[in-house]
Amino acid sequence: MQKIDAHFHVDLQGIDAGQMIEYMDNHDIEKCWLLTWEEKKPPIDSIYQPLPPEKVFEAYEQHPDRIIPFYAPDPKTDNLEKKIRQYKENGLKGCGELKVTHKWEDKAIENYLRVIDKYDLPLLFHMEEPRRHYVPESESKFEKLLEKLMNGALNGVTRHYLTVFSRKTSILKDHIENHQEYFPGYLYDFSNLEKRLKQFPGIDFIGHGPHFWNNISREQSDILIHQKGRFDEFGIIDRLLTHYENFYCDISGKSGFNALSRDHDKGRLFLEKHYNKILFGTDNTGMDFEGLIRSFGLPKEKLKKIFFENADALIRE
Repeated sequence: MQKIDAHFHVDLQGIDAGQMIEYMDNHDIEKCWLLTWEEKKPPIDSIYQPLPPEKVFEAYEQHPDRIIPFYAPDPKTDNLEKKIRQYKENGLKGCGELKVTHKWEDKAIENYLRVIDKYDLPLLFHMEEPRRHYVPESESKFEKLLEKLMNGALNGVTRHYLTVFSRKTSILKDHIENHQEYFPGYLYDFSNLEKRLKQFPGIDFIGHGPHFWNNISREQSDILIHQKGRFDEFGIIDRLLTHYENFYCDISGKSGFNALSRDHDKGRLFLEKHYNKILFGTDNTGMDFEGLIRSFGLPKEKLKKIFFENADALIRE
């Protein structure tokens, strides 16, 4: 069965262009969307990794039959429209990954969307909620351990209980509070996203990321980074996928894998309802997304949509 990986990066997780093609060959992936990450002034340097367009287009020039080049400039880029136009002349097929500390309501985002709409590009974006992020003061083993415990170990559980413990006992309380920086989140406001879906019906929006996929369920835990376990009701992304023809989702990353596997019955129902809006992708994780998708027992026609046809249809020549 033909497959397009709709979310991949070059030089992420140590994968260069040659290794990427080898990976695609080994997994029978015909093509991939190759995405950038650009933010001019990231709020916390340690959680940002620049993935520039030059690397994407180098890979595209070497493998034009395998690579579908994407580029998401920072919304505050000077001469944004000129840059988009120049890259489109060189083969640009989409805008992504847009992963920036803006809200959908921001004027810079509205101006950005006008340019994307003008050049008829699909937009793949990342959603992540605001939080306090621990920034270590040194490279010591203690600081590295504290960084791990505060920033994601055991899916956020260690962060929660260590914070509670430090506040109740005052042990490490000042140290932890003094070394946390505010992370303002990436495009996390669903209400204003919905307004943009209505405002720009010509743009195909493709959602991805922890906050996006946590909202596969209505129920939410304040402790967990990735929501876990069975749930009773679908959340807002189910409604948006149902009501907006220009709204899609990309299942890649730990967040997408977790969302579909946490409740197998609900995962199967989600795929059955939205098979014509779901894009297969991996985000360099190495996770067995193909095996997960096949485990739901969908008919071949729906699998073809998820693995290839949906992504293929979003790319205009």
